[in-house]
Amino acid sequence: MNEPVFVLHFSDKGYLTMKLQFCFVSGNKKNVNVRLHAHDALELVYYIDGMGRSRIEGRQYEIRKNIFTITPCGVSHDQENITDMASICVGMAGSGLEPFKGAWRDAGGILEQTLRNLIHECKNKYTAYETVCQGLLLEISGLVRRITRENVVAPGRKAIVDKAIEIISKRSGDVSVAALAGQLYVSPDYLRHLFHDYSSQSPLQYILNARLERAKTLLAGGALSVKETAAQCSFESEYYFSRFFHKFAGITPSQYRDSLGRMPNPVPTAKNAGHKKAK
Repeated sequence: MNEPVFVLHFSDKGYLTMKLQFCFVSGNKKNVNVRLHAHDALELVYYIDGMGRSRIEGRQYEIRKNIFTITPCGVSHDQENITDMASICVGMAGSGLEPFKGAWRDAGGILEQTLRNLIHECKNKYTAYETVCQGLLLEISGLVRRITRENVVAPGRKAIVDKAIEIISKRSGDVSVAALAGQLYVSPDYLRHLFHDYSSQSPLQYILNARLERAKTLLAGGALSVKETAAQCSFESEYYFSRFFHKFAGITPSQYRDSLGRMPNPVPTAKNAGHKKAK
């Protein structure tokens, strides 16, 4: 291990010594993977481009832009590059970030900018760069603590599928595959790949089934017409809704409702609303 870039002495309810062991930008080609290894310092890897996977002490995480990993000193980890990858790697000792081991999402990209500033200062060594780097290192430590409290850990492969199915169910299928993938920070193609590996249906099939069940529930309630049910299920028109329903249920929406002995409730009018005549 090389000598520390600098040592930070900071006193705040105690005495803290932080050592910046290394910081650099790393590039890895598609399918050229990083073998299992460990460092003599805690490593923060921030992914600025590409998509892949990383195992940290046996647990696998999906990695892509704006995801960062925390790997404590001596903990084994590797990296599988599904595409070309680019990342910022920072090694620190004495940061106190060990409890945040795993993968996290920096939604606003604020940590990335601070890391880039650190790389820039260490590379160019401007006047008083060590003082500036000390402040940046403290900022990185604080931002990691903030982000890990505000966001959930980036899930593994099976967990992504489970979360996708949960979202589809909660929204009754009112979501596209692209929008679903965006919420989970993966590409639509990769999401389909995960469903192929961990589910008997594609994400689109789950979405269509959820929309069908939502439609059946509304039709069974008898409170809405077919046209109103189509609107509630986010179809552009009654025509497209009827085609969809017939394709997947084998009968039309009206036939389905009739098979349950249901009729849409009449809209109250002045004639049938039960008003009493004034005496």
